[in-house]
Amino acid sequence: MRIITVTLVSGLLVGAYAGCGSGDSSSGGLPYGGQYNPSSGSSGSGGSSGGTGSSSGGTGSSSGGTGSSSGSSGGSSSGTTADSGSPPVEAGPPPMTLQTALTQFANCMSYSAFTDSSANGASAADIAKSQTTQYGDCNACHNQGDGGFWASYGNLGGQNMTMTMFQQTQQFPYIAKWVTGTVDSNGNFKDLAPSNAIANQAALASQCMPGTPCHPKFQLDPNVSAAITAFVTNTITAWHAGTCAAGTPPPDGGAD
Repeated sequence: MRIITVTLVSGLLVGAYAGCGSGDSSSGGLPYGGQYNPSSGSSGSGGSSGGTGSSSGGTGSSSGGTGSSSGSSGGSSSGTTADSGSPPVEAGPPPMTLQTALTQFANCMSYSAFTDSSANGASAADIAKSQTTQYGDCNACHNQGDGGFWASYGNLGGQNMTMTMFQQTQQFPYIAKWVTGTVDSNGNFKDLAPSNAIANQAALASQCMPGTPCHPKFQLDPNVSAAITAFVTNTITAWHAGTCAAGTPPPDGGAD
């Protein structure tokens, strides 16, 4: 009896092992004695159930990857949208240039201040009457802007030549004999300052040697020199204060 019972139990065990590889899709296991092929996700011989299980696991992994990608994409996109919603930085005013400064200075010039002699006993306009040693006054050579300097006075054909001198002095290049620009350490325009070109010309002419081509010698009246300095300085002060009318830019005088 014991021998028969052992035989029956052994037979049942063998049958149970054989059932693991029966191809039943519900079992989900590998066939007995079969091998798993990682490249195909399927079992070796006759193992479709194992292959399906592995493939399903792969799908789950792919789904997880998709979820990760979606999270990454969503976070990045959200951050970009927030940045783009920031208010734009407003650009400041364009930097001042010498040309703009001279235009504004010209609009700050006052004819009444140009001809005012109450403070110094002479006016800035009186430079046109300064006498040279050989060729008469400045008006004789500069009443048409010769040498980039305009100097005229009196009346000519009913025209007020002092007013003409003032209007021409507002234009380039004549204005450069009265005021000039300064620059900062980077070579950019910084400010306006008196050019002192008329006083410098008088000093240079006084040193001219005979036979050397240079400007005729002339004696600059100290009162006229002081009036020119005051006129330019006061106009620069008004320009700094921004109290001058914008006006329209004076035309270019066109002289060399």
